[in-house]
Amino acid sequence: MKRIFEEHTTVYFRIYYLLLILMVISLPLSKALASIVPGLLMFNWIVERKFVEKFSLLRQRKGLMLLISIYFIYLLGLLWTSSLEWGMVDVTIQLPLFVLPLVIGTSPGLNYRQVKRIIYFFVAAVVVASLCSVWVLLGLSGFKIRDPREMSIFISHIRFSLLINIAIFSLGWYVSNSEEKRLQEKLLLIFTIVWLSIFLVILKSVTGWAVFFIVSLVVVFRYILRVKKLSLKLSLFACLFTFSLAPVVYTLHIVRQFYSVEKISANITQEKTRLGNRYSEDLHNKELENGHYIYLYINEYELRDAWNKRSKFNYDSTYASGFNRFVLIRYLTSKGYRKDAEGAEKLSDTDISNIENGMTNYRFADSYSFYKRIYQINWEIDSYLKGGNPSGHSVTQRLEYYKMALAIIGKEPWFGHGTGGYYLAYQEEYNKNKFFPPGIYRQRSHNMILSYLIDFGLIGATYICFALVAPVFIENKRKSALLIIFLLIVFISFINEDSLNNHDAISFFAFFYPLYLYSDYEKPEALLNLPEGEL
Repeated sequence: MKRIFEEHTTVYFRIYYLLLILMVISLPLSKALASIVPGLLMFNWIVERKFVEKFSLLRQRKGLMLLISIYFIYLLGLLWTSSLEWGMVDVTIQLPLFVLPLVIGTSPGLNYRQVKRIIYFFVAAVVVASLCSVWVLLGLSGFKIRDPREMSIFISHIRFSLLINIAIFSLGWYVSNSEEKRLQEKLLLIFTIVWLSIFLVILKSVTGWAVFFIVSLVVVFRYILRVKKLSLKLSLFACLFTFSLAPVVYTLHIVRQFYSVEKISANITQEKTRLGNRYSEDLHNKELENGHYIYLYINEYELRDAWNKRSKFNYDSTYASGFNRFVLIRYLTSKGYRKDAEGAEKLSDTDISNIENGMTNYRFADSYSFYKRIYQINWEIDSYLKGGNPSGHSVTQRLEYYKMALAIIGKEPWFGHGTGGYYLAYQEEYNKNKFFPPGIYRQRSHNMILSYLIDFGLIGATYICFALVAPVFIENKRKSALLIIFLLIVFISFINEDSLNNHDAISFFAFFYPLYLYSDYEKPEALLNLPEGEL
């Protein structure tokens, strides 16, 4: 009888482990599968029984109980929500935060080899997703995209960039740890790190770039602290300081270029086109493109006629490629051309193609440079500060979201609006806002701390933040490299995203956190007491 029980335990563990691999593969590749696997894990956990042992383990692991308790805060928040419908949506989204920590945290712990295999499967899935994205970017899928960020076809490009960072730094740890590896394995790991780093640049996720940069600084800083030779340590700190300043200097250089503004002629209102027609001038609108004023030197009558002779796209129409007449005007401005017949005639065939594809600045022709994204952000902010509409612009619309979020928090500062209560509260604020008519740009705060404050107020948000961080200290995992890097990646994303309010992010958070917290993945020689038939 005992032998039969042990055999059944082995079968359940094998199923559990294979489902963990399936889960980690699904994270970058399939939202549907990432929704199904937690249910299968829970079913296997229930069928296995052994509830006395499992709940005894749960009571011992205070960090696990804290992590799971976050889900019950969402359930509790249904008691005072102003929208039960949206509250149930949030409760459903947060369900992995209950299921995955419970199952992983009360199942047999995994050893070094098992966790390594899971991470390698995860990285392989991320690489496959990146190759699929490049396939889309090159137009080989038959779909035309206007922005490299649209090439992430399985999950949001922001969440994908976080997974890429997790993959890069996880592989970096495996390359540098004490395990003896074959040369082929090390070379493959290094090649994969290089490819994913390049792909992260191609993806153009500012969140992904920021996470990579900050985590890199932290990792290098930690390494330098371990150097014993003072002269070498100081030299390395100097190099790190220089490296950290490089993107700041580069960004300031782009900003300085942006604000190198042309001088306006004193008799501008008297100037005429080469054909003798007057320009329409908006001297009050100060929006810029490469240091040139967008709304000066425009003669739409000439421009319309000249453009329609050169392009198959009608001047007064809008196309799915991104073309409209404002794109043409911005592009001409970026080259320093006047917006008249003469300016349109100066455009090369390449310029015409760029404009037809929605390109607003000739400097954006290099799709893979940092310059384009930094310039776009600078343009967004400049336009916003001059009264421009932020809707549809990823950075400046967040500023409006933050303003509205603070107003919402001010109405219910202590306990918030309840689970899902954010929806009606936001709609009320949006109805007062001139920039966001009903449509796709009415979104949440894009800041996880603000989201917690809106839903649960200062009291609830404080508890959740404590419950997110405390398990690391309770379980004595402060020196656990992969866990700390993982949490750093997630917490940095809180600044720019309400990361844990969507299924993609809550799934990978709820998976990796308990996996790192309750496995002995750091010692190659460590083998825990696992069921018979260990994988």
